[in-house]
Amino acid sequence: MTSQISFSSHLTSAERRRGIAAAIACLTVVGACLGASMPFLALVLASQGVPPAMIGLNSAIPSLAGLIATPFIPKLMQHVPANRLVVVSLILSAGAMIGCYLVPNYWAWFPLRAINGAAITIAFVISEIWINALADEKTRGRIMGIYGAVLAIGFAAGPVVLFLAGSEGFLPFGLIAGLALMACVPVLMAGNTAPGGEGHAPSRSFAAFLTVAPTATLAALVFGAVEQGVMNLLPIYGVKIGLTPRVAALVLTAFAAGNILCQIPLGILADRMNRRLLLAICGGLAGGIIALLPLVAGTLLVFPAIFVFGGMVTGLYSVGLTLLGQRFHGPDLAAANSAFVMCYSIGALMGPPIGGAAMQAWVPHGLPASMAVFGLGYMLLALWRWQMVKDDPTAG
Repeated sequence: MTSQISFSSHLTSAERRRGIAAAIACLTVVGACLGASMPFLALVLASQGVPPAMIGLNSAIPSLAGLIATPFIPKLMQHVPANRLVVVSLILSAGAMIGCYLVPNYWAWFPLRAINGAAITIAFVISEIWINALADEKTRGRIMGIYGAVLAIGFAAGPVVLFLAGSEGFLPFGLIAGLALMACVPVLMAGNTAPGGEGHAPSRSFAAFLTVAPTATLAALVFGAVEQGVMNLLPIYGVKIGLTPRVAALVLTAFAAGNILCQIPLGILADRMNRRLLLAICGGLAGGIIALLPLVAGTLLVFPAIFVFGGMVTGLYSVGLTLLGQRFHGPDLAAANSAFVMCYSIGALMGPPIGGAAMQAWVPHGLPASMAVFGLGYMLLALWRWQMVKDDPTAG
């Protein structure tokens, strides 16, 4: 049974819009922080002569810390309003980044990056809950589409920040920390619209939310696996099919462009059709396009194919969030959104090793084949759920 307590029932329409805008602005800046910090810290370690395998181990710590922190978010939100949690998390993230500058030691970076990863995850998940809690059902899909598009722009801006700041001295560390603190500003300006702090518990255990809405939570898992598999391995695949390294890198730009430009149209569709069916379409198109990629390998058709593929894959996340908001409210939404992000994190850990092993087993087309299995398999599940619960808007 879904909790009937709403975080936002007392707010006016203007207050809802202000809260949504604040949370999206915060996440856009956080996205830029992540987009800059991940490659930057890897470059710093490489300049210190750290071997690639050890860089990879250090770089995995933020994701692992975020995965561990996620189940505690609903409990935190029972007792502390979202705006306070987000501000504290962003201050901790900024402090950890400055700590990395002050203590440029490989082993010291493990706890610092763990703090940063947990803090950013908490800020990220709570801001998503904030948006979903304030969104009106009639325009929820559009709002989540705008959120997805703007967030993708934030991530894309991260490398630009790194390019402008360089990778030496205090400036890049200070700039990334400054961005984290800047993200606090919209949160503080819209604090009275923040959910949480009412003391109400979810109607189920956290673990139950991992499976109670499988269409939504598995959308997050598939998105995490495919996004991270593609982001890490697509340039390598491009080189293996005969593209130059520079052109192969441009393929990722097409993927990112699809992420940005397809989210608002998909959000509009999510407000006008069955969201489970739309998720099935996204999974089917993503799986079908990537399965056919070997047929256009080495031609210019790779770029439009990857553009549409990127949009459909990212649609799994934004439309999945929309479906969660349709079904859950109040404390249940906080728990369900946290479970959703945990599934994304699990998928993100699975995708690169599965894609890499498949690529090694079937050179070079194992990568698109393995990603196609994720997309098409999800399509079958979503179609089955659509048929099973077609007339039940409370199912997930």
